[in-house]
Order: sequence, then C-alpha cells, then structure tokens
Amino acid sequence: MSELAIIGDLHSVWNDDDVRYFNGTEYELLLFTGDLGGGLTRDSLAIARSLSSLKRSALVMLGNNDAPEYAAIAAELTYQRGLAGLMSKGEGEASTPSTRTCGFSAHPLDLSGLRATLIACRPFAMGGNELSFPAELCERYSVASLDSSRDRLRALVDGADTEHLVFLAHNGPTGLGTTASDPWGRDFGGKTGDWGDRDLADAVAYARERGRRPLAVIAGHMHWSDARPRRWCVEQHGTLYVNAACVPRVLEADGAQRRVHLALTLSPAGARVRLVKVPSERDSRQ
Repeated sequence: MSELAIIGDLHSVWNDDDVRYFNGTEYELLLFTGDLGGGLTRDSLAIARSLSSLKRSALVMLGNNDAPEYAAIAAELTYQRGLAGLMSKGEGEASTPSTRTCGFSAHPLDLSGLRATLIACRPFAMGGNELSFPAELCERYSVASLDSSRDRLRALVDGADTEHLVFLAHNGPTGLGTTASDPWGRDFGGKTGDWGDRDLADAVAYARERGRRPLAVIAGHMHWSDARPRRWCVEQHGTLYVNAACVPRVLEADGAQRRVHLALTLSPAGARVRLVKVPSERDSRQ
C-alpha cells in the first residue's frame, strides 16, 4: 500500500526544513489544503516559491486566503512546471515531479494495488453555503454559482474512469455535525452550526449514486489545535473525512513543538490516516 501526505492550511508555517523533509520521504503525492500565506501577498508568493522546490509531486488546493493572489501563485508554480517539462526524460519515462495548483479538475492516481481518481473541488471556499470569491471563480473557472459548482463536480465524477475516488477541497462538506468540535462545525462569532459546503456534499453523494466508491474527502479551513480540539477524522458510509487544518501546524510532543502533517493510506478496502509529528533536525542528529 502507498501513502500520500496531507499538509493542512499552512498560514506561513513552512520553510526550507519542510522542503528538505518532504523531499526525503517516499510519499507518492503531497496534498495541500490551501491558505498558504498569512494574508500578505509576499507571504503567499514566498510559500509558492518554496513549494516549487519540492521533488515529490504535489497538488495545491487554493484557500480563501489565497484568492486575491491566485494568479501570481499559479504563475510561480506554472513556471516551475514548465522547467520540469524541459527537464523531462524520453518518451515512456517518468518526468520530473511537479507542484501545481488544482481546482475543478480530475487527477488519476496509480498507486500500489489501486487505481483511483482524485477530484479537486472548489477553490477559495469559506463555508456557510455561499459562493466565496465569485469574481475570481468566474474569471478562472467559469463558475458563477453554487449550482454551477455542483454541476462541474458532478461532471468530474461522471468523467472519472475509476471506481474509487478521492475528493480534495479547501473547506469540507455539509452533513458532518453542527457543533464547534465537529469536523466542519462553526466555532466563531458566538454561533454554532454546520459550516460545510453543500456542493461538495452533493458531489460525494452523487458519486455513490453513480456506483463509485469515495474513499476519502480531504479538506481543511476549519482550524484545530491542542488548544482548540476538533474531530479531524470521521468515517461515514465507508468514506473517510479528514480535516487537515491543524493551525498553527505544530503540536506538542515530548516537551517540544513538532510540525505535523497527515499520512493517508488508500487501498481497495478503504482509507486510513495517521498523524505524523516530525522531529526537528536537531532531534534527528542526536
């Protein structure tokens, strides 16, 4: 079985140590749930530039914090992908891994013992059953409403040539609870409620109706941490729902702050996920 890494909302918690670490792993694919920077253009572009140094293939779902700079972020990674194309090997041989943004797109996965399709869903999503950043979505993806997003996602499901599916999004789907501790439950403004996206929930339900097997739904946006507990992993109807947004991307372990990510295993039997706390370089040298 193969493992994929899920790196939750970065919010600028990313540096050269992370690049070195992931370049040294055997993950078949890195999945980023978005919100790269801390809200400033220079932060987001610096993170995108750093991500382009990854030597493992990666898909980056852009979050609501990335929306104002989406074109510049995509340009940073497109430039890197262009270089990868120039350096690719001969026909039939593997090309240099690339890091790229994704959204309203399908990506084949050919893992050990499993063929699946990863469906990249709606970028920039903020939840609350509203179409976040409609101008940016219309300009880049020709999506102007939640109904239009739903139809695009259904078309991606219909176009997939595999039984097994994986969904990647920034915000998660509706239907997983209404309390602040639920995977995408509202925990701000003094109110609670289901803060998931209905177009994503529809896509997952539609996939089941069409005889597909959604193994996992991966997203972020709704933060959790040691001080802000949340159910970040739940299984429902045979699908594993994963909220990777540990923010900040550090947890306490053995008296030290460790950067974290999630390791996802996919097989015909289903999906499993585990939390990985990365030792510091100082720890690894001891």
